[in-house]
Amino acid sequence: MQKKSLVSLCLIAVAIFMMAFSVRGVTAQKNRTLTFYGDPNCDACVYRENVVKIFVSLHPDVHATYNMEPYYSNFTLFLILVDYLENLSHQPASIPALVLNDSGRVQVWYEGNITDSNLESWLTNAPYLENMAWIAFFSGLIVGIAPCLLLMMSVLGTTLVMVEERRKYITICAGLILGIVVAYTTVSAIFLALLNLIGLFLYFKYIFGAILITIGAWQIIDFRSEKSIIFGTPKKVKTLIKSFSEKNSGTYAFLLGFLFAFVKIPCFGGVFLGLLYNAWLSAILAVYILLYFAGMLIPIVVLLVALRIGIQPSRVNSFRGKYRPHLRMLSGIVLIVLTLVLLFFSL
Repeated sequence: MQKKSLVSLCLIAVAIFMMAFSVRGVTAQKNRTLTFYGDPNCDACVYRENVVKIFVSLHPDVHATYNMEPYYSNFTLFLILVDYLENLSHQPASIPALVLNDSGRVQVWYEGNITDSNLESWLTNAPYLENMAWIAFFSGLIVGIAPCLLLMMSVLGTTLVMVEERRKYITICAGLILGIVVAYTTVSAIFLALLNLIGLFLYFKYIFGAILITIGAWQIIDFRSEKSIIFGTPKKVKTLIKSFSEKNSGTYAFLLGFLFAFVKIPCFGGVFLGLLYNAWLSAILAVYILLYFAGMLIPIVVLLVALRIGIQPSRVNSFRGKYRPHLRMLSGIVLIVLTLVLLFFSL
């Protein structure tokens, strides 16, 4: 009986797969055209044009036209284009822009939406990713309660509770937050420089995505281990953190935040790097980064305030110890899911 049920389930799965494949095949046979507008002197335009060209090379049934004109230096030409695009999209226009025509159904995408994942989604009639603002904030919020950060807060808290002067307390907290932000900014600059060198490499996204998914899977598999190879904190780092925290100064708090955030990037930086990759040439990349920082810093600020009004650092550490496996597993799941959403949404 069980074997029959198993066979039936397999047949149903195969039937669903074949139906999905056949629907996709019919979808791809529709009359679909792309028209790209950009300026050859605009780096974002050149990059997005290459994204479209790579997509079209993989889907020869999609016809594409490329209009790379000096729009920025020819104001009249630019106004004509903007007026045309605004009539199509009913929203403020800019370049690079992509006009998509699906058998008479016209859409207009601008810069950040012109990604290979969204184009694949358009081809298969799947929804595409329009706005990452909520993803950026949610990602930061999850990172803010990561076991790694809770460890740092519990260690720092043992000395912070001894600081009676409010001004000094605020200075230490500001130094810590600034150190974390500067560390993330440094990583961002390094990663964006790397993307400028190899970001157009066709298979880089898949290699990078595979690395992030592997890290997420490792977090899930290794969620109970406190002495994880890449997620555990080395003794030397713990000693240095404790040494910095005992100084009770804004400067050492800055060094503490910078060191910890930089060293623990494998623990909680994967989602941030995935976010950077997805929006690295978007005009509002800075907004996504700020929203991520806001989400990440809210739990940290709440903990700093709680320590000031009397919560014991031991309670923070007890919470970390009790829920560390669950938080690590949650971090791994979030990293895998958001990597799929940010890099492979059409799948």
